[in-house]
Amino acid sequence: MNVISRTLSVLGICAFAAIANGREVKLSDWMFSRNGGPAERVRVPHDWAISGPFDPFAPGGTGKLPWIADGVYTAKFVLDEVPAHARLEFDGVMADPEVFVNGVSVGGWDYGYVSFWCDFTHVARKGENVVVVKASTRHLQSRWYPGGGIYREVKLVTDEADYVVPGSVFIRANLDENNRATVTASWRMSLSGEKTKTFTVFEPRLWDVNDPFLYKIQIGGKTYRYGIRKFEWTVDDGFHLNGRRVQIKGVNLHSDLGPLGMAFDVDAARRQLLIMKDMGVNAVRTAHNAPASQFLDLCDEMGFLVWDECFDKWNETAGRRPGQNLEDFVVRNLKRFVERDRNHPSVVCWSVSNEIAPKGTIWGGADGQSRERNKLFRDTVRKLDPTRPVTAGLASLSLLDSDCVADLDLQGWNYEHTYAAARAKYPSVAFVYSESASALSSRGFYRIPQTRGKTDFPEDIRQVDGYDLTSAWCGDIPDVEFNRIDNDRYVAGEFIWTGIDYIGEPNPFTYMGRPDCWPGPQVSEDTKPRSSYFGAVDLCCLPKDRFWLYRSLWNKNAETVHILPHWNWEGNKAALERGVPVVVYTSGDSAELFLNGRSLGRRTKLKNLPSYSLDFAGRNPPIGDVATNAYYAVCAKYRLRWEDVPYEPGELRVVATREGCKIAEAVVRTASEPARIVLSEDLYTPLGSKMAFIKVSVADSSGVQCPLDSREVFFSVEGDAEIVAVCNGNAMDFSSFEDVSSHRLFNGAAVLYVRRGRGKSVLTASAPGLAPCSFGL
Repeated sequence: MNVISRTLSVLGICAFAAIANGREVKLSDWMFSRNGGPAERVRVPHDWAISGPFDPFAPGGTGKLPWIADGVYTAKFVLDEVPAHARLEFDGVMADPEVFVNGVSVGGWDYGYVSFWCDFTHVARKGENVVVVKASTRHLQSRWYPGGGIYREVKLVTDEADYVVPGSVFIRANLDENNRATVTASWRMSLSGEKTKTFTVFEPRLWDVNDPFLYKIQIGGKTYRYGIRKFEWTVDDGFHLNGRRVQIKGVNLHSDLGPLGMAFDVDAARRQLLIMKDMGVNAVRTAHNAPASQFLDLCDEMGFLVWDECFDKWNETAGRRPGQNLEDFVVRNLKRFVERDRNHPSVVCWSVSNEIAPKGTIWGGADGQSRERNKLFRDTVRKLDPTRPVTAGLASLSLLDSDCVADLDLQGWNYEHTYAAARAKYPSVAFVYSESASALSSRGFYRIPQTRGKTDFPEDIRQVDGYDLTSAWCGDIPDVEFNRIDNDRYVAGEFIWTGIDYIGEPNPFTYMGRPDCWPGPQVSEDTKPRSSYFGAVDLCCLPKDRFWLYRSLWNKNAETVHILPHWNWEGNKAALERGVPVVVYTSGDSAELFLNGRSLGRRTKLKNLPSYSLDFAGRNPPIGDVATNAYYAVCAKYRLRWEDVPYEPGELRVVATREGCKIAEAVVRTASEPARIVLSEDLYTPLGSKMAFIKVSVADSSGVQCPLDSREVFFSVEGDAEIVAVCNGNAMDFSSFEDVSSHRLFNGAAVLYVRRGRGKSVLTASAPGLAPCSFGL
């Protein structure tokens, strides 16, 4: 179905990566040399920079890690006979790789986020073969941590002489009014040319965010999975899936996996998505680069809609060298990107760029947007896949002064209600909020006296208040965005910035996050953090309070009630003098708070906001106390608050109700003196995972977690399990993730990433003066 209308009705599809049938072997055992140094054995996927060391004086924007380097990887494999066809498939190498087999160059690629393959049939030999991969990031630029090396999986593939050409498979399904799906699979054989298979599926089970059902099909001796579904980006009623409106409750996610860096791990990625699913997320934007193919496999399996994005900018951040023609570079990579990903039912749109200003302007320059470029890139994508719309992440309202974006099928706008201005100019185009919020917080950190404005950050420390009252200078707190989405039904929904913290971009402490300080003067590099504060979940995937705010609104399958802050305020002069603000996030409409059994009153969410609650679409909202600041009035619609609760040790308990009926309750208790280490498997550890995610904390003699503990904890393992990484979520901690013998806690917790062994192993954690803890793996 060739769709050209602005309201796109997209039917059908898809498949994803072939299941191994004996012709594919993953190459994971390599020798690696960095900058000409001695070789070491590494496991691929591998990130050559994540082990550090952190350099406090290195740029905070890219994470203060040594990613700029040259690297050489070497692997050996044995062929029992010379195959009719042989190739190596690389899902991603950062950056600019060149591949040699048996001493002969067989190909490479120049964009580190895009997959490629190398035919080495002409140099394959019986017996031992040697593959060498050279990569360099020295010419690459990035706005966040890009990692380095062979950071995604590598496959050795052997075939008959007439084989399915990689990227040529395209599976589509047209669903008619009688609930019958006509499935058409097309592909190209290397010798015999184009092939097609068509069949009918009667009363198909539709792929859906609530039921991500996948069928299977055999093509060229390999098994592909595909899903049948229909969707539509409408002009006036948002996004529709299988005939009903589905609000996009989305997150932007960068490619790194926190302490694992860019080295892709299926279990760690699945854990991330399980956490997002519990938050109520149903969509992911791959911000801002082509993701791992295995990540899209997971989205297919778990029921996430995907905004699939190929590029951030079209310049050196994409690996494009000076002198390379922009159009040729982008078109070539878009083709490879779409051919790889078009068989994923989770993918519902293609994005060709993010936040590129108009060509010729001070911010856009020669690499900026123009109508000609967007039309060329859209047509390139649509030629390979006519079933999905082409879009971009747009931010500069100067784009509306021309017709730069007139040919995009779908418009995504970032921040500050910019989509409203775009809607006025393009009333017949579908819209989605491609980046919203940019809220900021540190897990477990609370500031008293409280924040007085969205960009009010303490300059003496590098932590951000966990009361969820701040955002980047260009963004807004979650509640402001909730209200916009509630009021603007034509918008398909939002992708918040971000679901999970990532390495690099340590706003607000790059420019202190205030518009009057941007773009300078900068904070000195040695005081900049290593990682972001944007996530609803921290860098080691422990939920912040903001997770529960989103969950209370987005997760319709579970009740939510959550209290903040912690209840250990002894010695905090400001809290003792002023009292402690208490906030509750709940899926109910009301709640009653109790302190040591005494009621502190009931609060009810407002349905109608006061007249002074305005849409502050700008970078200078008012400054003032939370209770009187008009900017924060919208919070009363989505959260409950008790002002200045007098502190006394003991128990805070909240009972949440809906229409007068109890739905859930939560308790926060004062922790006494620390007594013991606690190890517990993370709630979101995938079933059957090869990687275990173990939370480390400290508790008092009654088992209450100590929320402020920051002591160093020591680790050891008996058996063949391996601690791969450790992280505490503190953006200002420059300890190596791979120094796993010990690590400090941050606000009472850290997480160990442990690769399970073949047999039984025991993990032990200890600290001076505390009872140790052991955990069986």
